[in-house]
Amino acid sequence: MRLRRRKTLWAAALAAASWGPAAAQDAPGDAALREAHAVLLGLAQGGGEPVREAGADIYYSIVDNPDAPRLVTRLEVSAAPCRARTTSALQFPGQWATLTLGLVDLGRVASVAAYASADDMIAEINPVPLYSPEAEQVVLTGVGLYCTSRLSLSGRNASDETCSDRLDLSMTDEEQKARGRRALAIVADICKAPAFGRK
Repeated sequence: MRLRRRKTLWAAALAAASWGPAAAQDAPGDAALREAHAVLLGLAQGGGEPVREAGADIYYSIVDNPDAPRLVTRLEVSAAPCRARTTSALQFPGQWATLTLGLVDLGRVASVAAYASADDMIAEINPVPLYSPEAEQVVLTGVGLYCTSRLSLSGRNASDETCSDRLDLSMTDEEQKARGRRALAIVADICKAPAFGRK
């Protein structure tokens, strides 16, 4: 009974999260654009593939413990290819879900820095060239890069909007580096982010 109620809640949460009908047909390159956003937002982790729909990708968190909270995130790219919206539902077993609505604009990336280790990134020392084989941590910054607001389905008021001026990209193995470089190429070539236009 509890499992059925939980599935019903997920269905209701995702239905409420759908802001409009999906596009009838993906524009060329739309899947690659969604993957770039997913990589930079940390959704594409652990090697798991999303559930692909027309106009959206849905990511499910990997949960080994049935008592752990489960996160489902729907990612859609707007008509402007460098802007995307995310709708995430986090549910704790036996409790109401919390919806988080987010907007990201990769065209706002104003600076980029690469580091050979997490320690150097934290200390902001010893930067390396962005496309160097040593680059394992990349930091993208820009005003209002990713803004979110939360809404509880229990009826509580939504929190104030929160905006982050930073996205961190980890590239510690060959697969992460390949995906990360594809995402960075999209930011540079398609989004025309200011940071990549500087010599």
